[in-house]
Amino acid sequence: MIVLSQRRSGLHFSVLVAAALFLSALLALACKGPDKPADDTTTTSSKKKPTGPVTTKVTAFAVSSENLNVDKISVRDGITSPDGSRDLAFTATVEGPADALYLVTCTQKGEPLAGFRADTISGHEALPDELGSVVDVGRLTPWIGIVENNKWINDGASLGTLTPGPHPLKLYVPNTGGLREGTFLRLYARAPGGALVAGPIVQY
Repeated sequence: MIVLSQRRSGLHFSVLVAAALFLSALLALACKGPDKPADDTTTTSSKKKPTGPVTTKVTAFAVSSENLNVDKISVRDGITSPDGSRDLAFTATVEGPADALYLVTCTQKGEPLAGFRADTISGHEALPDELGSVVDVGRLTPWIGIVENNKWINDGASLGTLTPGPHPLKLYVPNTGGLREGTFLRLYARAPGGALVAGPIVQY
């Protein structure tokens, strides 16, 4: 009888210890609170964060008098020779440094829309998410031929890099028929490091 009593006492003690541990675990979970989401402050498709102040600017943008009056470039990326179709033409002043330009449709307030877009990226490089793109990559969008001081400055279909300081530019885009009269447009420049800078809003 004494042995049985001791076994029951030991079992009772074990149950009490297990219950205490269970309550401690519940209290710990209650005090911990919900897990915090992962910190993701990247704002560009390159997933790079700007380092230091961004001095890149788009200070001017307009539809050129050459628009639909000249044939400067081919619809094929990077070819700066006529293809028999008149091109869209614009003027802009961009303060470098900048390593890419994006021309996109937007609302009257400047919010990007998924519609017409042209750029100086190529291949499988994706357009930045904040430009309203879904699956757009460089090879699927019209390219922008760029002239500065009467010279083509493209590196193939890409921009290369605009050095610090103001750059008066002429922009030529193949006319694919997707840009309608009255559409609002905005030119964006990408600073080294990935930050996007928006220019003035222009009605086509």
